Amino acid sequence: MFRALYTAASGMQAQQTNLDTIANNLSNSSTAGFSPTIGIIGAVLGLIQVMQHLDKIDEVGKGIAVAFVATLYGVGAANLILLPAAGKLKIRIRDEQIIREMTLEGVVSILEGMNPRMLEEKLLGFLTEAHEPARVAEASRV
Repeated sequence: MFRALYTAASGMQAQQTNLDTIANNLSNSSTAGFSPTIGIIGAVLGLIQVMQHLDKIDEVGKGIAVAFVATLYGVGAANLILLPAAGKLKIRIRDEQIIREMTLEGVVSILEGMNPRMLEEKLLGFLTEAHEPARVAEASRV
């Protein structure tokens, strides 16, 4: 049984390293910051088109419209879609990381022969303040 628990613990450490790498790649919120930059590039290209067609007033209006729409798309995509999605990914990945750390700590503590009551208190320490009301409600039921 101890060999199985040790194997599970060592496998979880390798998986945790992979999860950390994925978390850093996926939830890098600075990546979402590139969207407004692309919008600004679109605006600049639209204004370049306007400068090329200053002699044709009909083309000037179209070029300005393209510039504004490109800016709006870039800023809108960043603030309405990409930044909130990056924030949610960070929260979900952090929650999963806490669960994995708790599991690993529990397995290691079982292997060390820790008292179950002490183990429970040790694992409850992983819970954040957001989980406090549930913890207090559980304690009052016992």
